[in-house]
Amino acid sequence: MEKRFVMKKLLIGLLAFGCLTAKAQKLADSVIMVVGDKQVLLSEFEYIAHKNNEVDFSDAKSVKNYIELFKNFKLKVVEAEHLGYDKKESYTKELEDYKTQLLASYLLDKEGEEAAARVEYDKANEYLVLSQILVTAGCQQCVTKDTVAPYEIAMDIYKKVLAGDDLDTLGIKNYNKIQNMFGGMLLAGDEKASQVVNDAKYEYLPRFLPLQKSKVFEDVAYSTPVGEVTKPFRSAEGYHIIKVQRKRPYFSSIETAYINIQAENDSVKRSKEEVAKIVSEVYSKAKAGEDFTKLVYTYSVDTMDAGILPPFSAGEMRREIEEAVVNLKPGEISQPVVTDQGSYIFKMLEKNARKPFDEMKATYIADMESNDRNFDLHKSLDDKLKKDYNYTLYPEAYAELDALCDDYFPGTPGFLEKAKDLNKPLIRVNGDDFLQKVFVAFITQNPLSKKTYSKDFLKDEFNLFVRSVVTGYQKNDIEVKYPDIPHLLQEYRDGILLFEISNEKIWNKPIDEQIKLEDKWMKELKAKYPIVVNSTALKKLTRK
Repeated sequence: MEKRFVMKKLLIGLLAFGCLTAKAQKLADSVIMVVGDKQVLLSEFEYIAHKNNEVDFSDAKSVKNYIELFKNFKLKVVEAEHLGYDKKESYTKELEDYKTQLLASYLLDKEGEEAAARVEYDKANEYLVLSQILVTAGCQQCVTKDTVAPYEIAMDIYKKVLAGDDLDTLGIKNYNKIQNMFGGMLLAGDEKASQVVNDAKYEYLPRFLPLQKSKVFEDVAYSTPVGEVTKPFRSAEGYHIIKVQRKRPYFSSIETAYINIQAENDSVKRSKEEVAKIVSEVYSKAKAGEDFTKLVYTYSVDTMDAGILPPFSAGEMRREIEEAVVNLKPGEISQPVVTDQGSYIFKMLEKNARKPFDEMKATYIADMESNDRNFDLHKSLDDKLKKDYNYTLYPEAYAELDALCDDYFPGTPGFLEKAKDLNKPLIRVNGDDFLQKVFVAFITQNPLSKKTYSKDFLKDEFNLFVRSVVTGYQKNDIEVKYPDIPHLLQEYRDGILLFEISNEKIWNKPIDEQIKLEDKWMKELKAKYPIVVNSTALKKLTRK
């Protein structure tokens, strides 16, 4: 892409005065000049001049100087074409790659994408500590009947929680699947629990952040108040029941030093009262500014690395320790923390905040592109194009396809057999109707959704189908809607040719020879290719 800007740099550096012109001839108002036998459109000249901001059209001298530069530029392009540079495979590929990227850039809404990514980024200013019981459906292409049994199991668990059972105790007792997927020994429970165990798991998540699980899981988790348990809800994994334990400010990493005071140190045993007295004494000394490293070596049972812990991030340390240090500033001392492993006093050494959004933006957008946040990422553009092309949905036609999902997964033989006779208009875009069967064909060719439940899968595919249709119209109209595109393509095309021929003729030669070579080359080109300038069009341009 860098070559796109080469032309601007070259135009400034060219020795471009005193260009000869051919005998005047009548040119159309739309043509600013003819170089050799190649017409140059006024619109192209004006576009490049305005874009590069190198000419004052109210100043005749400025315009004259610029047109000389422009003639020299076009002479080199014409020479490159004459020598067949535009027939090279490398040229064709580079231009085609640029065109693909250029057109793709007009099919994006960068502001909308950034706004969607910002929502996820801002959400991650706090992370969740949560636990869940997940009841799986046990199928990758589930229809309505397949979801009944797991839903009933999930509801049965939820009712027990409502009746007073603790979700975590219930999960550990019956499923014992902490951060494991499936299987394992059943610790306790009745016959029903034994039946459920292979279809459910208990999971404790000490640090949950956006983009770690499905969109529906994330949306429910972040909208649930601390301490509450959600009703069962479905994702591609199955039915979830979530308990949000805590919400905490997120940080990138923390580095601390610590003093660990225990009741038993070597052969010395202390009472709780003695330990508490020592802890209070050490805490007072640390707060008073005594050297923390000396206190470590004097009082701590762990003096490795002078008590400095490796940096840890949110959710990686015990809850009571993290809560004691998370709000400290560098140099500050924590309140004593009492755990079953001893009493601790921490000193904050370094605290790294999250990277700013501008540094994380590309990562968030890439992550959202690859999962079911894709629809959030492109929602603003999807909505705009649907409005631009007068999108209309026929709800009854969609309902017929949705009803098939009670018994058949979209795209399977059974679904296709039942759908083959459905020929009603499903959507209307830009005055054109698209039938149900067209959407069915789209599903078979683009089974892109990762959803495992038939109706969720159908909804994703439908949204992708609508996007495909409206984007198709946008592609057809793109050069009309965005008149800069032909100019950008022409500019890049000429830039490639200019770069290649200039590199061969001038730039690969010794620096001290380049000016003379440039001057000699320009004289040869001016003698070889006559130039006619449309003075009438030029005068009109300067009067604008």
